[in-house]
Amino acid sequence: MLLYTLFPFFPYKTSTFIIHDIRDISMTTKKMNFMERCYFYFWKVAQNNIKKLEQIITPSEFTKNKIIKHYWVDWNKIHVIYSPLDLWLYKIFDDINKKDFLKKNWIETDKKILLNVWSEESRKNIITILKTMRELDEYIFIKIWKPIIKQNRESHLKFIKDNKLDNKVYFIDFVETNEDLVKFYNIADIFVFPSLFEWFWRPPIEAQACWCPVISSIKWGLKEVIWDSAVILKDPEDKNELLWKIASMDEIKNKIIKMGLKNVDRFSLGNNISKWNNLFT
Repeated sequence: MLLYTLFPFFPYKTSTFIIHDIRDISMTTKKMNFMERCYFYFWKVAQNNIKKLEQIITPSEFTKNKIIKHYWVDWNKIHVIYSPLDLWLYKIFDDINKKDFLKKNWIETDKKILLNVWSEESRKNIITILKTMRELDEYIFIKIWKPIIKQNRESHLKFIKDNKLDNKVYFIDFVETNEDLVKFYNIADIFVFPSLFEWFWRPPIEAQACWCPVISSIKWGLKEVIWDSAVILKDPEDKNELLWKIASMDEIKNKIIKMGLKNVDRFSLGNNISKWNNLFT
């Protein structure tokens, strides 16, 4: 989008753009070097050209409202189509040997599992999960995906070392297949997602499709993704609240799983592909 919208000869009137989210420049470091200042200057010019586009697809009402508010785009130019989920892939498996699967991934434990998927940007709030692990003896925490920000991983590893959590926290940067990722969702007891802000994010929905109950914040666009289908954190940075929600999960687990499966239907391939067909026919 950055390159296309900067060119004055780009055919804005015959284009359809997919805008997943918008980089909030106010959240970027203030001490930028020369190259970063140049980059964000052109980025702002590009964003200002959004209003010229004839048709925009975005995955949430939350992002649609932001585009209207910040870039003065006519509401009828923007169409909301959720990022669909393939329910043939994200599903429950009945034949997973939990112990063998974990051993394949260099983990040996009989404890319950807290799971989180994606990066370690500060907004993902992994540190709050790590703080709870100091007081959770019956669980291990598995974090899947690359850190993206190397310094955050280093900070997390230091926290783990200082608090003697080496045998309770496991970082897995890469899984061999998408099916392996689905198996992690299957064997997890709780998917924990205390993010501080998201535009639209799939991992909580993927977990729900695999019958894994979710504890999540509803900051920013997550409210639209989650609705009331998860255990909600009012303050995602409060470790005591997270500890209490984890401790109380056993009593309501079946109810949360059923609510999650109902929520997943909104993101099925069939429901959302039909919207694409209607748009271009």
